[in-house]
Parts: sequence; C-alpha cells; structure tokens
Amino acid sequence: MTATKGEQPESSPAKAAAIRAFCCYGGDGFLDHQLLVGLVLLVTAVRLSTPSLALFLISGALIGAGAGAVFKGTTGLVLDGTAPENRVAMTAELLIALFVGLSVPVVGAGVALDQGASAPNTVLGFAILVGLGVAAAGWGLLGRRPKSSPQAA
Repeated sequence: MTATKGEQPESSPAKAAAIRAFCCYGGDGFLDHQLLVGLVLLVTAVRLSTPSLALFLISGALIGAGAGAVFKGTTGLVLDGTAPENRVAMTAELLIALFVGLSVPVVGAGVALDQGASAPNTVLGFAILVGLGVAAAGWGLLGRRPKSSPQAA
C-alpha cells in the first residue's frame, strides 16, 4: 500500500520488523538487536589475550540472525510500498543494494588487512562502521514511524 503525497504510509508488520531489526528498542522496550550485540561479541572474541572460538561462533550466529531480520524487514517494506506490477523490479533493485551492502565492508576489511592493519584492529573498524550504519538506519526508520494514537482508558 502506497501513501499519496502528504499522507503518512500505513504501518505494517514488515515495517515493524524492520524497525525492530534496525533500532535499539524492540516492541517491549528492551534492547533488541542481535546484529549490534553480535558485533560487540565479535570484537571481544578477537581482542581477548587468547581469542575465543566459542564467542566468535556465537557472535557470528547473532550477526547472521540480525542480518536476516534486516533482510526480512526491508523486503517487506519494499514489497508493501510497491505497486504489484513493479514488485519484481523493486525486488531486483533491493537485492542489488543488499549484495553491494554486504560486499563493501568485506572488501574494505580485505584492503585494510592488505595495507598492514592487524586482524583485531580490522575487526574493530569493521564493527564500528557497520554499527554506525545500523544505528543511522534505525534513527531514520524511527523518524518515519507513525505516531501511535492515544488509547481509550
């Protein structure tokens, strides 16, 4: 469903999922971002005096779950806001954007390692940049979230 000019778009389960995936707070008010928690655990795992494989694997699972939630939420947002005849084209554009978004940080990490950065410092820089991107996207989505209507007592 698309909004006409000057109207607020309707809220949908997909938009709510995207907001939960990107943002700091879930619907229940608790911190709810596997992606950012996973990034913190990843940095911790590689910066310990003896790196932790278990913590590294747990962080990978959390990052993967967070990325999956982001993918699901953004796909729903795109499909909800697109006319049926344009959904295939929009899905293709979304996938291109997602693949570029997934590859740029990895290529950047490879370039940093090639230039002589240590693995722990590369992981730290990677986590900071991805975390800032997630936080910025979350604030952008929060700014577009429709105001909730007051409930009758």
